[in-house]
Amino acid sequence: MGAVLSRILLEVEWFVYIRRTAESPNWYDKSLELPKSAVQYGLMNGSAASVFGANVRRCRARIGISQESLAARAGLDRSYIGGIERGERNPALKAIVDLANALDVGPGQLFYGIGDRTSGEDLSASQGGQGVTLRFRYDQHDAKFDLVGATLGELEEVIGVLRSGLVSTSGRADAVAGAFLDAVRRWPNLNPSDIWTFLIHRAYCDRGSHPLAAARLNLEQSWKRTSGWALERVLVQHYAPFLERAGIVLKIGLRSEKKQWFDSIGDPRLLPDKADVLIARKLSGTEQPVGVIHVKASIAERRTDDVPMSQALMEAGLLSVFWTMDVKSHPSATPTNRGEFGQAADGQARSEKRMDFEENGHFSACFSYNGNTIPTPISRKARSRIFVCDFRNPDDLFTKFLRRGADQIHR
Repeated sequence: MGAVLSRILLEVEWFVYIRRTAESPNWYDKSLELPKSAVQYGLMNGSAASVFGANVRRCRARIGISQESLAARAGLDRSYIGGIERGERNPALKAIVDLANALDVGPGQLFYGIGDRTSGEDLSASQGGQGVTLRFRYDQHDAKFDLVGATLGELEEVIGVLRSGLVSTSGRADAVAGAFLDAVRRWPNLNPSDIWTFLIHRAYCDRGSHPLAAARLNLEQSWKRTSGWALERVLVQHYAPFLERAGIVLKIGLRSEKKQWFDSIGDPRLLPDKADVLIARKLSGTEQPVGVIHVKASIAERRTDDVPMSQALMEAGLLSVFWTMDVKSHPSATPTNRGEFGQAADGQARSEKRMDFEENGHFSACFSYNGNTIPTPISRKARSRIFVCDFRNPDDLFTKFLRRGADQIHR
């Protein structure tokens, strides 16, 4: 019992030290020294050591020096630097101080992300025989994912689009949308949902992608907010020019405009804040409502919250379309983005999410951009159907559905 208590007290001292070194304006203070017992017992666990090592590697890369140069500056052995960057070493306080000085950063910067696994993800890549292998932290796994057919040069350009956008005044959502659209146009044969979750998401949550002004930003929380707005921009930027030639307008729209639309219908279930993208038809110089597109990264993301509004739209004779990346994978060393719809064949248990569309008809249709999503079989009688699309050509099943629906609503 005494050993357990001692261990707990040491861990408390360790994390108090981390917080104080990160926040103190005069960080090198005897009162802030890491307890010798903590150094002796190596209380930086495997996950913390990996994050610390990734921070060292990122800081080294930013100033463009090799492990050998860093070792010389810090008075350490090169193999010791390599062990730190791989998360295999638990550096003592003096080594941490020397590393921070050699990297010209405060020691607190080397602890970013420790205690918060989502705030400092590290993305790296290497060229292989069939394409580029991405490596990133996924929960407790050092995960990898292959971008088949891609080159490192192309990947650098995609990441460059993201990073340039993140430091511009256009906003984070535009940066994410721009990088994703650049990627799917470069690699049309890759699964768009994989690009979204394994590349764009991970690159956004890599602190090296952001300017210094975002140093304290919780990147995973920021992604949850930003990614929704970015997906709306992806949809509109990809499809709006093509549909405009057919007299159909897609737009995100201001809240006041959405409210004006819904007030004309007069159903309290129609909430402006839940309308992601508006669909309208140009008739005699005016825009007449056609429907709403519900844009979600995953099926589970507030799907049921949208059902009352969806039913109100369809009862009013308008379209209510569900548009998704159908992102779903489980932490592992080689994750697979299977999506959430599950099996589609007759005789097999269909998921509740699939039944929401095929049996319950909660939406007019669902369009998934995950190549692993199984579409509704052609032979099945379904109240609404699940379709699978990609970004190769805007003249696809999605735009055909919208054009046919607009024609039926405004004959």
